Amino acid sequence: RKLIRLIILMKKVTILTPPEYKGLVLVSLGKEKVRQRKHVTGTEFEGLEAPVEQKVDFKELYQRVRTRLLEPLGLDLNEVTRVTPSTEELREFARDPEGKVDSLIKEADSLISKIKTSQEEVHAQNNKLISELQAKLEAEEEDLNKAKSELIKQLENIDADKVAQYQERLKLKTRLDSLSALEPDELKNCFAVGVVKTDFIPQMNEYLKRYPNTYSKVSELNKEESLLFVFGDDDSKKWIDALFLVYDIRDIFDVLDPADVLLVLDESKRQEAIKKYKDRLGNLEKEAIPPESETPEEKELREKIEAMESEHEKRVTDLKEEYDSKIKANEELHKNQLKDLQQVQKKSYGEIAYYARVVWMYSRKRTHVLRGKVISVIQGYTPDNKINDLRKAVEEVENEVGERIFVEVAELDEDDRHAPTPEKDFKSEKLQPLWILTRLRGWPGAEELNPGYISVLVFCFQFGLMFGDIGQGLVFLALGLALNGKYKEGMMKYLFALFVPMGLAAIIFGFMYDSIFLYEHVISHWLHEAHIALPFNYPIMPNPMHQTGELMNLIFLVGALELIFGSLLGAYNSFKAGNYAGMIGEHGFGMGLYITGLYLSASTMFTEGLDIMILVGNWPFMLMIAGMLLSFVEPIVHSLMHGHGIGGMEAIGEGIGGLLMTFVEGLANMFSFLRVAAFAIAHVSLSSAGVAMGGAIGSEIGGIFIMNIIALSFEFVSSSVQSIRLLYYEFMGKFFHGEGMRFKPFRISAPKTASE
Repeated sequence: RKLIRLIILMKKVTILTPPEYKGLVLVSLGKEKVRQRKHVTGTEFEGLEAPVEQKVDFKELYQRVRTRLLEPLGLDLNEVTRVTPSTEELREFARDPEGKVDSLIKEADSLISKIKTSQEEVHAQNNKLISELQAKLEAEEEDLNKAKSELIKQLENIDADKVAQYQERLKLKTRLDSLSALEPDELKNCFAVGVVKTDFIPQMNEYLKRYPNTYSKVSELNKEESLLFVFGDDDSKKWIDALFLVYDIRDIFDVLDPADVLLVLDESKRQEAIKKYKDRLGNLEKEAIPPESETPEEKELREKIEAMESEHEKRVTDLKEEYDSKIKANEELHKNQLKDLQQVQKKSYGEIAYYARVVWMYSRKRTHVLRGKVISVIQGYTPDNKINDLRKAVEEVENEVGERIFVEVAELDEDDRHAPTPEKDFKSEKLQPLWILTRLRGWPGAEELNPGYISVLVFCFQFGLMFGDIGQGLVFLALGLALNGKYKEGMMKYLFALFVPMGLAAIIFGFMYDSIFLYEHVISHWLHEAHIALPFNYPIMPNPMHQTGELMNLIFLVGALELIFGSLLGAYNSFKAGNYAGMIGEHGFGMGLYITGLYLSASTMFTEGLDIMILVGNWPFMLMIAGMLLSFVEPIVHSLMHGHGIGGMEAIGEGIGGLLMTFVEGLANMFSFLRVAAFAIAHVSLSSAGVAMGGAIGSEIGGIFIMNIIALSFEFVSSSVQSIRLLYYEFMGKFFHGEGMRFKPFRISAPKTASE
């Protein structure tokens, strides 16, 4: 029997496609993630071949594709643009997948060989041209070097004469400076004299200052070098010798010859020698050519060398341009052929990527496809809100192949009782974790109501009754708003999402109880002092401590309404599942009537006293009896509806069991709701305990603060646990079985690369 869409959000989808387009359809559906696979059912498809009967080993075939095509070609299926093969090629693949793969391998090998041959021809011709160019360039270089070598030798001879003149002037100036600087009485104390870099002189002076009996004289030779004389006693000579060795300073007798030393001792001869050296040095400087200046001969030689190099560069440039044009002409000659081959290669790689993806999908997924010679049949389940996406995915394939593909969307029938269902969509990423309340109880089946929203509302309503406090509710609401969405997994993800509706419920019932951080009647006193009159009695809820009887009566009413609502939902689920007899039993109208009569009878006892005769004679008691009788006759009616008669003792035994379960379970469920009143009283008691503790410790605020900590921790946990218990057992137990399957859409992820 068909199930209507008011409660079932799933559709059964059947797709009929030619076998050659099966892969395209599956890839498109897997990309959209809109369909969960199922075995194909239906008498009209009994003659088709099931996947288990097909002879192709797609795992082995994919290994062949990967090792013979993907890895040698270096193809990454996540990057290569897939190209859909022609209809004839798709049919060939559908008829013989292994043969088509072998054909692809041969074609790829042949294509690679052609491209390689064409590229090698181009490279060989280019290498030949490059070798010719290299030989000509080497010959040009050799001719240039030979012509330049003679000119360079002439330049080197000129430079050698200039260097010799400079060395002679330097030696003469050193002797002149030595004679001028040294006094006769200083000669005996002069340890060394030498040419040092002017930059080193400050360092030398720093070292010499360490020995008081040592001093120096400096005579500048040029901007970079100076003549240094060092004087001292015998005690410092050894140390100074080591220092001179480091700085490469020559001994005085290495600078002055013995004749110069004798001249120093004779003052008159010393002055004559100084004058003679000055005149000679002046003549040499007039005749000498400075090292940095250039003679006309040098200039002419250098101009010849530059002209030769310029001419050489021009010939080299001309050769390179000539052979570059030859190489380009050679590449252009093979360009069109290579371009055609590369276009074929690109298309071939795209088709290989398509076949590889399809073969990989067949090797990893149980596709549940029935196949015949003319058609392939694909079936699955799709949520109502994904039907358009599914049709769009199929239309993409139709547009690609230019043919129609049949799609049938049908309601679920008796064979689809265990169809998967999606989780409830809360329309918000931050509220979606609230689905945990339903999921912990079970997964809704296709034949029952999805209680996603209802479970959140009932849970928070019960929590607010037990934990009604504006201030404490604001604490949990603030925590929920601040931390909800911060955690992507784990219990914190769900806990902080639940804090938001739980905090709101605590605030609402805190207003109704008139309680803020365990301070009672704060709002009432403010309204009284402000002379504000509300159109209703305030506080709205009975005070748990002072109006316990009224609170318990209210809680009984709340419990009765929840149980009756749950029973009606159970009857609704039975109706949608086609179990009409189940509508009147212990999970339907039978339990609802019994709970109604039980609550009204209890109310009569509270108002008129415990009089058994009056209780039994009133109509509410008759409702209790009627409810139990309906639970008793449910299995009998079920047997009659299925043509088995009354069902004998088995049906009667089941009826007695149903009657007793209705009586005991309904009574236990009603009294179970008293825990709501108990925890509401416990919450208010913390206020009195806080005042008492404040008196004991001398600080009322301190006592209330401690009690608030207890309420925000221990009592919060206790109230939450009791709310979940009432939700799962008392309420959802009346209609929710939780034996469904989760909707897991067929999807195609990217295959791993060889490196992965």
